[in-house]
Amino acid sequence: MATKSKVVESSFRLGSGRYIQEDGARHRLGEELARLGCKKPFVIGGKTALSLTEADLRSSLSEKGMEGIFYTYPQFCNYDACVAITASADFSACDAVVGVGGGNIMDTAKLCAAMAGLPVINVPTSSATCACYTPLSVTYNDRGQTMGTRHHTVEVNAILADMEILCCQPLRLLVAGVYDSLAKLLEIRQRLQGMTEDTVDIGLASSFALSEFMYEKLLADLPEVSLDIRAGRNTKKVYDTVYMVMALTGVISGLARGSNQCAIAHKVYEVSRTLFPETVHGALHGEMVAIGLICQMAYNGDRAGVDGFRAGMKSVGMPTTLAELGVDTTDETMAMYYDKIVASSAMVGTDDAEQARLKEVLELVR
Repeated sequence: MATKSKVVESSFRLGSGRYIQEDGARHRLGEELARLGCKKPFVIGGKTALSLTEADLRSSLSEKGMEGIFYTYPQFCNYDACVAITASADFSACDAVVGVGGGNIMDTAKLCAAMAGLPVINVPTSSATCACYTPLSVTYNDRGQTMGTRHHTVEVNAILADMEILCCQPLRLLVAGVYDSLAKLLEIRQRLQGMTEDTVDIGLASSFALSEFMYEKLLADLPEVSLDIRAGRNTKKVYDTVYMVMALTGVISGLARGSNQCAIAHKVYEVSRTLFPETVHGALHGEMVAIGLICQMAYNGDRAGVDGFRAGMKSVGMPTTLAELGVDTTDETMAMYYDKIVASSAMVGTDDAEQARLKEVLELVR
């Protein structure tokens, strides 16, 4: 019996009106705002991201006769925090939102823009996720527990992916993004088990085909890309990897419409954030998803591939078990993981044998 797929969003929202990936892309902020008819952006950024970009962003705005309000945001994307931001006098004086930083900043900028009905431009300084591209925001509470995903009705207006910055990001961030992107193939594969061509949504079939190409290329290039990132080299393979992790993964997500590209691996992430938010606070999204991919691969029937996959993770410094994240993996803990995942959308429509298989594969990451 196949896991049931559900179309959560009826439209194919493919993420971004304009995606610019080039050296010095940050210098085009004023140009892109002018194209949108905007003059005063509210710039939301992380502390590190703004330290790298603020002077150049201000210069780009000044060249177009603009000025912006710069705001440092220190936490996960939080709905109440976004309400407070959009209610502020500084925000009310602005006509666009610009996000500068990693995934949580991207999601925060998108959520604030959606609340206010303003255009949004993202300037990612990390490729740890495709959050800059996807028209949705994953929200968290003050403890860092996941609180659900808010789908936005309009796409991101523009993305400025600056390779001068992204080629120098910490390797850990790029690797986390690679493994989060690898999840698309393995999780969609679970969704397609037992289905025929006549019963598969064309969007999901399209996303699966793109995922196969991306999976093979990301893994083939990762050893060389890892060396390049460590050395800060701005190479073609680094460019290609950043593009696949952010733009192509975002397109795949949009083609799948909703949650159909997510299954067991992402549920391991969500359950970890929900049950042990303080313990896993410092872990990256892609690191936890990658641990879930070990379960996903075995659940899909590829037990033989697990050892090699785990070895590949270790070669780039990734954790491969929940215990390595600091989780106390007692029998009770593993039972909680099982109970939450088996009751989730990742296992809807599965039978007793498939649920027993889930319990078995969770032991691989204890």
